[in-house]
Amino acid sequence: MLSLHLVLKDVIIQKKQITFGFFYLFFVILAFQNSGIGTFIAGITAFTYLLVTYSCASEEKNKADVMINSLPVKRSQIVAMKYLSDIIFFIVGTVVYMLFTSILKNVGISIKIYTLTMEGFLSGFISVSLMTGIYFPVYFKVGYIKSRIINIILLFGTFTGITYLAKYIQRIDSNILNKLLPNFSNLQGNAVIMMILFALAVIFLLISYGVSVKIYSNKEL
Repeated sequence: MLSLHLVLKDVIIQKKQITFGFFYLFFVILAFQNSGIGTFIAGITAFTYLLVTYSCASEEKNKADVMINSLPVKRSQIVAMKYLSDIIFFIVGTVVYMLFTSILKNVGISIKIYTLTMEGFLSGFISVSLMTGIYFPVYFKVGYIKSRIINIILLFGTFTGITYLAKYIQRIDSNILNKLLPNFSNLQGNAVIMMILFALAVIFLLISYGVSVKIYSNKEL
């Protein structure tokens, strides 16, 4: 129960940031009309990045980690709650993105709207997983201030790279897929590739979690 309170704490202290994140998602939908799947990837990656990094910055500024470690909770649980908060932010951002695109479609505004697909959802999850999977071990090792430069590189590097990868998968020649996956159609082949990448992203997050736990468990506060 205490661990869940830590997650709620991450959400509650960020009311203004969450509101700003919603406006940012809406802006991305309008500004990235011709980006296709990249619209969601750019929006959800930046949205999650904003909330994750603000939470880390707030804790470091207020020395909240010292207070949290005085509570009867294991350090592995503290780390786990950070990763869980990341997933919650991703889900919230996804739901809001779908809500905004649905409203814009019903309003009848003449703009190109990327309607979220399973492929887009998986691509967004992979992007967020790569970003936070690299960021959290660095954060637990050196803290928020020293990790800011890495933050910027991760933000732009991950959603740009995943966007190009997703578009590349969409353009893969059917003959290549037929050779690699002879029993699947082109569409099924793309789905299989995305699911494999999704599984790898989950494994990467688990490895990242293990590294973060080891780093944080040996850290002197």
